[in-house]
Amino acid sequence: MSRTETVTVDCNCKVGRVVDRYGVPDLHEELAERWGEESLRELERYVNERLLGAAMRDAGMELLDGEVENFYDLLVDDDTSEGVRVEVRKRLERADVDVEAVRDDFVSHQSVHSHLRDCLDTTYEDQRDDEDRIESAENTVFALQNRTAAVTEGTLSQLRDADAVALGEFDVFVDVNVTCRECGRHLDIGTLLERGGCECQQ
Repeated sequence: MSRTETVTVDCNCKVGRVVDRYGVPDLHEELAERWGEESLRELERYVNERLLGAAMRDAGMELLDGEVENFYDLLVDDDTSEGVRVEVRKRLERADVDVEAVRDDFVSHQSVHSHLRDCLDTTYEDQRDDEDRIESAENTVFALQNRTAAVTEGTLSQLRDADAVALGEFDVFVDVNVTCRECGRHLDIGTLLERGGCECQQ
């Protein structure tokens, strides 16, 4: 990966403005370092989670591990029910977090790309070998599985606490399976990546 030696942070794009507004200047360098290792949509999520976390801390909320990510999913995920979304917003607002303002400050992956290219003058060359690519893909898929499980757990917990569903202690499991259309083999994603693909293509 090749990058410019100096990261410029003097800009007035949306990413630059929210970085200043929320007091997270280290985001500039982190974005430059992460680009290429993570997709623009992953960087979009990372920025927005940092903004939400900063707003929650400024409001005096004590953040548990994974709580910001869960709140973010419940606020923006299309699969979140409106009832659960309202409950999350109310909880944040009771803690004096201006949810509407934070959501307005969320950035898009296009904004992140423009910031990296035009403001930070950052470029990258993807020089990872196949092993690195597979490891990165595996981490991405497993992260999505964990997020899906976290969102599901958070949603069910909210519904249970609101007496909308009857549920005791529970666990959530998320699996991703792949079926090869050529031979019909059915493999979980971890096994498929570990084997380097489907046997019928090797």
